[in-house]
Order: sequence, then structure tokens, then C-alpha cells
Amino acid sequence: MPSARVKRVVERLEADGLSALYVTSLPNIYYLTGFTGSTAQVLISPQRRWFITDFRYHEQFAAQVDQDFELIDNTTRKFIEEILPSLNGAQLKRIGFESEHVTHAAFLKLSAADGFEFTPTAAWIEDLRLVKDEGELARIREAVALGERIFGELIALIGPQTREADLAAEIEYRARKYGAEECSFSPIIASGLNSSKPHAGFTKQLLTPAAPLTIDMGVKLNGYCSDMTRTVFYKDCPAQWRKVYNVVREAKRLAQAVVGPGVAGSAVDAAARQYITDEGYGEHFGHGLGHGVGIEVHEAPRLARTADNILAVGQVGTDEPGIYLPGEGGVRIEDMFVVTANGSENLNSLGDEIQVVG
Repeated sequence: MPSARVKRVVERLEADGLSALYVTSLPNIYYLTGFTGSTAQVLISPQRRWFITDFRYHEQFAAQVDQDFELIDNTTRKFIEEILPSLNGAQLKRIGFESEHVTHAAFLKLSAADGFEFTPTAAWIEDLRLVKDEGELARIREAVALGERIFGELIALIGPQTREADLAAEIEYRARKYGAEECSFSPIIASGLNSSKPHAGFTKQLLTPAAPLTIDMGVKLNGYCSDMTRTVFYKDCPAQWRKVYNVVREAKRLAQAVVGPGVAGSAVDAAARQYITDEGYGEHFGHGLGHGVGIEVHEAPRLARTADNILAVGQVGTDEPGIYLPGEGGVRIEDMFVVTANGSENLNSLGDEIQVVG
């Protein structure tokens, strides 16, 4: 599969009149080559492909990367001053670089490269990553299933001495124990007043009875991420929170009903946002409805008021409305979906009914 992806890059190079693409984003390098190390650069031309890394990753390169790529060691060699000049025979002149992933200092070095013209490109590889193939979808489904397994085990652990940090630690531990490379992001475990903060993280406080407990978590398994949020209630769910919860739950359902090929990301966001507004909570839903998930836990497409993207079959995203009441608490529920020819498929099998735990 990586070779087919590289071929698509080459096709775009030729269409845009570039002699090569210089790739520095590690998620993009993983997508193109399968390399999972922490240091690498890739240079792709229509005729040749170069993989640049240091001594620590030579064996990993041999095990993971298609041998169409030529290994260039940069343990003691600088890219601009030494490696590029050595490739003069490849007739590299106008080279595209990933402008969204290059620092200003690195840009100045590229601009000063004698005999080469570096041209900014934007989202070339990210555009390829937008639509997931069947292999990618299978990995995402496995990551979703693992996240749900861990969530089920987590809920069973909750008791009088449970702290937010305890639950976060259990997620991290179980993710690795069950084969994930890591969590997709640092878990959010927000109890009571903390749940009014969409990205509260976690603290050492004990769980608050009769109040929301928001658990936002995901795992990275075989290179692909999951992302799921459930808000449960410790000991009891008072009437106020039942009302808020059911509004969020219905908003999520209404949004997913809108998802489909050709639909604007802003339209999906509007379906949830309008319902929450009509129910009197509009000012308490301030973030976008969702985002893409794949190699990274936050990628395109976007579901937001300002989103200008149009959904297509094979794109994967989140549907995560929330209501946050300052000084009281908040509720968020999040599922993942894949866009299908006839609408969408919910990738989560875990129910979203009100759940009282502990």
C-alpha cells in the first residue's frame, strides 16, 4: 500500500511541475512508508525515493520501509549543506516542502540552499489521508473496540476512594497492556465541577457524587487512533443532569443523521447546535462538533461552524456535542463514524444511555 501512496505523490509532482517533495511530518512519513521511528525525512522524486535518518534507525528502516527507498545516513551530515549537494545527479531543482510542518528557522535554511528552489506546499499528504481505505478502517475499528473494552473495565473499578488520576492511570496502563502503542491523547477524567471544562485533564480529587463524570479517552493501535467520550454519573443522576444529558444525546443523534457524502461539515455541526440552542443551552456549547481521526487523533475533516470541507465516502470523524454549565458541571458524549455511500456508520457499539456507576 505505501508504494501506491507514493505513486500518487509522484503524479501530483508531475502535475505541479515539481522535481521532488521533501516530507518532514512524521505522521505523513508513516503514511507513506510505514516507518514508526521518531526521526526521519523523506525525499520523493518521479525517479527515486530517499529515506533520511540516523544510525539509531537503520535496522528499523530495513524492517519497515519499502526497499524502493534509498537509505541516506544523516548521523553526522547536514541535509542542506551535505546531503542535497550529493544528489545533484538526480537533477533536483524545484522541491516542494511541507510548509505547515517547517519552522521559520528551517525555512530560512531551505531558502538559502544553493542551486535548489524550495516551494511551499500545503496538505499534500493530509489530502491523501482524508479517505481511509479498507485496511485503515479495519485498524480504526480495532482501536475503537479496544477503547470500549478499556472503558467497560474502568467503570467496574469505580468506588468511594477512586480519584480522577486513578482512572487516567488505569486507561494508560490497560491500553499498553492490551497491545496499543499509546493512548491517542492524555485521558480527560473530569468529575463534578471539573466536567464544565471541556479539556479539564484530570486531578487528584475524589469523584463527586450525584454529578457528571466525563471520560474522554482513546488508544493508538497498529498506527491508528480512536476517540470516545462518555459522561456517566457517580452514585446518582439528578433530574437536572438527566435533562442536560438527554439534550446532548439527541443532538448527537441528529448530527449523525445528517452525515453523508456531499454534506458540508458546517451543516453537520449546525444540526446539533440548533437543537441545543432550541433547548436553551446554545451559549454552553462553544466548541466544534467534531474532527477527523486516523493516524492522528485530530485531523481533517472538521465539523464546525467555520468548517468549509465537504464530506466524502471513507472519511472518519467524531460526533461530540456537549453542554457545559460553569460552576455546575457538563456533559459530553462522543462517537466515531465513517461516511458511507448511503450516509454514515457509527463505529461505536457502546450504548449512550444514562449510566449511574459506583
